[in-house]
Amino acid sequence: MSNGYRTLSQHLNDLKKENFSLKLRIYFLEERIQQKYEESSEDVYRTVSVLPLIKCEEMIGNLTGW
Repeated sequence: MSNGYRTLSQHLNDLKKENFSLKLRIYFLEERIQQKYEESSEDVYRTVSVLPLIKCEEMIGNLTGW
């Protein structure tokens, strides 16, 4: 009986280590994604704020015949 318990206990410990390793990996991947997003967010804000202006100019140009 102790051999079965030892095997289950070892398997449980292995799963706990794997779970911790996966959580750590997810954490660092999320950190990398967040850093990339923060670096590019300024460009995204510029693009988003300029697009409505371009669209308005196109509409004005269509109305005035430019």
